[in-house]
Amino acid sequence: MKLSDGEIDFPITRVDPLFEDLPMSRASLTSPTAWMVMTLRRIAQSARQYDVMVRPLHVPAPMTLLMADDAPRHLKVASEAEGCCPQEFVLEFQDACLAATENGALDRMEDFRRQGFRIGIDARRSSGTPFGARVRTAVERMRVSAEELLINEAIQQRAEIVSSLGGAVILDRAHWKQADLLVSYGATHSLKMIADA
Repeated sequence: MKLSDGEIDFPITRVDPLFEDLPMSRASLTSPTAWMVMTLRRIAQSARQYDVMVRPLHVPAPMTLLMADDAPRHLKVASEAEGCCPQEFVLEFQDACLAATENGALDRMEDFRRQGFRIGIDARRSSGTPFGARVRTAVERMRVSAEELLINEAIQQRAEIVSSLGGAVILDRAHWKQADLLVSYGATHSLKMIADA
């Protein structure tokens, strides 16, 4: 929901298990592209079944998806098969996948953008990505922990950049009493708001 007014804005989807969490026997039989196509279709079908009209839908994307050259095309076909546009989905990659090889990973992320998908970064576990001009223009959504946003200057700078460029900075488990302070650091949305007594 929006921190500014409490309005429900867009849904964050939860996928269990994530591709990286699959047992080795299942992960070796399933390509990241096949897993992602199945996941995207399942999310689109659930949104239709439960009349979730708010967009974009966030979809957690495995790091290994960036190694599959055919993934952007397959995902576009899958989204269109479900009657959706690629723009209705934010593919959310872990920050760690960009930290070591910013340019190579960004090239592959831009392939998804060229197919129409939006890109998000989940920086709740790590926040080591070099935040150069290419990352700034590619990323429309960023997820961070509320605690890290309050104490980490690098994350504060990134949050301000993303929100000033019109993107969303999404927090997990923020306290209502800190909402104004978090907004001043660039946060725009939160999941699971904590009521303060």
